[in-house]
Amino acid sequence: MKKFLFFIFTAFLFADVVSNSNVNVLRSLDINDKFLFNKDLKKKYKEYSQRKKRYFLNILENGFEILPVIKEKIISSKIPQELVAVAMAESYFSMSAKSHKKAIGLWQFMPATAKRFGLRIDEYVDERKDPVKSTKAAIDYLKYLHDFFGKWYLAIMAYNAGEARTVEGVVRAKVDKLCKSLGKRCRKDKRIKEYRKIIKAYQRYGSKSFKKLYILYKKLSYIDVSLDELLRYQKGLKRQYLPKETRNYILKVVSLSFLLNSNEFLKYSNAYVLNSGVTPTFNKVSVPPGTSLYSVSRLLDIDYKTLRANNMHLRYAFTPPYKYYIYIPYQKLAFFKEHFRGKSRYIYIYKVKKGDTLYKIAKKFDTKVKILKDYNRVGRFLRVGQRLIIPLNERYVKYIVKPGDSLLKIAKRFGISYKKIQKVNNLNSSIIRVGQVLKIPQKLR
Repeated sequence: MKKFLFFIFTAFLFADVVSNSNVNVLRSLDINDKFLFNKDLKKKYKEYSQRKKRYFLNILENGFEILPVIKEKIISSKIPQELVAVAMAESYFSMSAKSHKKAIGLWQFMPATAKRFGLRIDEYVDERKDPVKSTKAAIDYLKYLHDFFGKWYLAIMAYNAGEARTVEGVVRAKVDKLCKSLGKRCRKDKRIKEYRKIIKAYQRYGSKSFKKLYILYKKLSYIDVSLDELLRYQKGLKRQYLPKETRNYILKVVSLSFLLNSNEFLKYSNAYVLNSGVTPTFNKVSVPPGTSLYSVSRLLDIDYKTLRANNMHLRYAFTPPYKYYIYIPYQKLAFFKEHFRGKSRYIYIYKVKKGDTLYKIAKKFDTKVKILKDYNRVGRFLRVGQRLIIPLNERYVKYIVKPGDSLLKIAKRFGISYKKIQKVNNLNSSIIRVGQVLKIPQKLR
């Protein structure tokens, strides 16, 4: 397929940036047609269209299964289809992408923003790596930003820089434009002085001073600033209207949108790479707590690595200790519904100690060696300190009291309070006897 795609690229790589298709892209993003002649845009477009052929092919191959998901959600939400390029620019369609700022996933969400738009992040799951849920959250976030700024290109830049930083840049550009219209009177104009005082206060104190900056932003809504004006480099200023990263980001998104909307590219490669159909290749199914991906892969007779790759939102190779879901190949859905007999399990993470064997651990936790092997994909030998996933049928493990045991010693061994052991076992005192079977409550991890 790579050779085929490489040939396709040679047919349109040297097309000029000025075309009806690209004008339509700009208009869908609320950008003035004149931006086609922006020197930095031409440079960025040339970079992607001529110098990074292999790079572009790899990105599209990464997105082969994910693109239909993104397209389906974007089409149904009635936002510009060009916003597909945002995901492309953010992660190159990689679910495991991670930035130096700890943004994660297809849409590179920071934890706070992810939770704000309904994505779950806990010890068991990180839904920033869920292609369906993260795409929905990203669309909701972009819609919110569009409602806030009124223009898609500003929403895209705010997605990268944040709302407050984008507001600051827009306000500064508007104040400078107002100043220019006043000519020599600008220096003595009391309004300009007050406006710049508000901007400096925000730059110095951040969120504490944002309210006044936002009020000024609304007040100056009658002044229009173009994308060209926002991206214009100001000599002698360390702090430009927008960060360098954000200026490059909007150029990148627009350039990628041009390529993804190229008539030649769509004509020859849409069916292959962009997958003109909008039906996802995998389906969501509900499963009980502690469902093993390895056991599901064996049931469905599919490669474990493929199944794991479609369920990157799971931190472990099993589902959390609450009802959850996994994604399976679409063609396996009917078979799964007919044959899957999953049972609810609780999960315990056990640290291997000296003298431990799989048989001893299985006996201790009232399970089977085969189950331990399935969940952990281990052989006969263990190492001290190794962590094993223990699927439990209950929230408790059975413990047989040995000579020299006391409730306090047993409690310390399992890292819980001895009073909890008393309560679970309905003990009226701390006295126990050798051979007595106790239920030990486990911390779910």
